[in-house]
Amino acid sequence: MNASQWSDLPLVLTSDQTAEVLQLKRRTVTNMLDRGDLRGIKIGKEWRVNRAELLRFVEGGAVPKAQREASPMATGPSLTDKGGVLVAQTEPLDDLAAVPDAHAATRAGRL
Repeated sequence: MNASQWSDLPLVLTSDQTAEVLQLKRRTVTNMLDRGDLRGIKIGKEWRVNRAELLRFVEGGAVPKAQREASPMATGPSLTDKGGVLVAQTEPLDDLAAVPDAHAATRAGRL
């Protein structure tokens, strides 16, 4: 996957696509989803992560325990079944180039 901006990513990513964006192994991503560290929805046996949730995670937004136990996509896009087609509505996201700097700044602020 070649994405230079958040808007270039699909609205809803598979666990493989999420792992590629985060530069992690797929198993690590599925473990994070199982624990609730990263929010997603499970369709059949496969996890899906929305783009807004991925951005929230990268920017260092922790998921409070109460939200982990509630609806996993409560703050993400609204997902609607339109005649067998899953339609996601979300807000446009910013450029991916600023993500590493924002992540580094967030981590530095925690130290």
